[in-house]
Amino acid sequence: MVSERSRHASELLLAVVLLAPPLAFSQQSRDFSSTQDPGSASPPTQTQTSGTEAGATQSEPNPAATQGLFAQALNSASPLARESGPLQWGWLSVRSATFLQYFTNTTLDNPGTQPASQDLSGSQLSTMIVLSHAFGASRRTQLTVQYAPSLFISEGHVYTNALNQSAGLDTNFQLSPRLSLQISDRFSYYGNQRYYSGLSLGVDYSLGTVAQNNFLNGPGTVISNSVGATFTYLWSPVTTVSFTPTFGYQNSTGVVNSMQNLNALNGGGQVAVSHELSATQTVGITYMGQYDSYENTSTVAGPQSNSVLQDVLMTYGKQIGASWRLNLGLGLVSNTGIDSQLGLAASAGITKSFQRMDFAFNYHRGHQFNGYITSGSTDRADLVHTIRWSPRVSTSTSAAYFRTASSPTPGPSGTYATELVSLGLTRALSLTGGISYIKQTGTGDAVYLQSGHTTLATVGITWTPPATLQH
Repeated sequence: MVSERSRHASELLLAVVLLAPPLAFSQQSRDFSSTQDPGSASPPTQTQTSGTEAGATQSEPNPAATQGLFAQALNSASPLARESGPLQWGWLSVRSATFLQYFTNTTLDNPGTQPASQDLSGSQLSTMIVLSHAFGASRRTQLTVQYAPSLFISEGHVYTNALNQSAGLDTNFQLSPRLSLQISDRFSYYGNQRYYSGLSLGVDYSLGTVAQNNFLNGPGTVISNSVGATFTYLWSPVTTVSFTPTFGYQNSTGVVNSMQNLNALNGGGQVAVSHELSATQTVGITYMGQYDSYENTSTVAGPQSNSVLQDVLMTYGKQIGASWRLNLGLGLVSNTGIDSQLGLAASAGITKSFQRMDFAFNYHRGHQFNGYITSGSTDRADLVHTIRWSPRVSTSTSAAYFRTASSPTPGPSGTYATELVSLGLTRALSLTGGISYIKQTGTGDAVYLQSGHTTLATVGITWTPPATLQH
C-alpha cells in the first residue's frame, strides 16, 4: 500500500515537472482574452461563463471540478440534463421559451453621428432547442446539439441579428474504462444594439460551478467559435489527466461609419491534472499554450501583433459542509507579442446555498473571452444573491465588474448591476421583471467597445416545463 501511494505521488510530481518548463522559460508576458469560449471543449470547469436569453458563456478551466465527461448546458453553469418535456419529438425537444419587453435609455460618451441620448423600446423572443441521443448497447456514446436563437422586434421591424445567438455541439466517447473523448464546438454571435438584462453570474450550487454572462456592449457585431477534443485519462482512482487541442475564430466590427474590423485565429492546447486529497478537497494544475494571429484594420484599438500565449494556474477546491464550496487559484500568464508582459493569474470563488437564499462570488484574472476581443488578460468579479420569499416569489441581485488588466493602457472597463423579480404563475410559467444598469468606459478602446451608460427596464414571461428523466 505504501509503495503504491508513493508510486502515484511520484507520477503526479512528474506530471507537474513536465508542465513547469514552459512557464519557467517564459521570459515575457502574455495578453489575450480570446481563449476558450465558456462552454468550449475543456474538461469540466469550476468557473464557466454562461449567459441567459441574451448572453453566451465563457469558461476558465479548473481541474479540481467534477470528473467525467458531460455536455454543458448552453448558457448555463450546469450539465445538460437528459430530460424530456411536453415538446419532445424523438431526439428533438424545446426546453424553454421567453418573451421580454425592453424599455431602455442610452447615453453615449462619443456619439459621433448618433444621438448622444436616446430612448428605445423593443420585444425579444428566445428559446432553447436541444437534439440529444445516446448510441450503442451501453448508451455511453452521446451526441448533443443545442441552439438558443432569438429575434428582436422594434417599431414593427423584426431583427434576427439584433441579439445574441448561441449554439453548441458535444459528442462523448468512452474509449476504454479509463480513457474517454469529448469533441465539442461552441458558437456565439453578439449583434449590434444588443441588450443584456439577466444575472451576470449563473451558478450550479450542487456542483459549485459558475458561469459568467457577457454583458459588454459594442457598436458592432462579435462572432466567436471554438472547437476542441478533450482526452481524459483516469490515472488512478483519485488522479485525472486531460489534454485538449483547440482551434478558435473570432471577429469583431467597430464603429459603423468607420468600418473597423478585427479577425482573430488561435490554435493550441491545454493540459490539466486533477488530484483528490480527500472526499472534500482537490488540487490541480493547468497549462495552456496558444498562438494567436490577428488582422486588425484599427491602429489605435484591439491587438496590434500576433502573440504566443501561455497560462499556468494551480487550483485548490474544498467543500465545507453540505452547501459551502470554496475554490482558489494562483498562477502566471504571459504574452510574447509586441507588448510582451508577464502577469499574475488568480481566481477565487465561493458558493453557498441556504434554505431560502443563495449566495455566490467569483473573481478571475486571466485570459478569458467576455464578448470583447483583446490580447490582454482581464479582471472579472461577479456577485449574485437570490432570496426565495415564498414558493412562488423570488428576487435576485447581481453585480459585475470587468477590466483589461495587462496592457500598456489598462482598460476598457465595464460595470453592471441588475435587480430581478420572478413570480411563478404555474409550474411551467413565470412572470419576470427587472431593472439593469450598464456603464462602460473605453479608456483603451473606443472602437470595439461602446463608451457610455444604459438603463434597462424589462417585463416578460418565461415557459420552462417540468422535465422528466429519460430512460
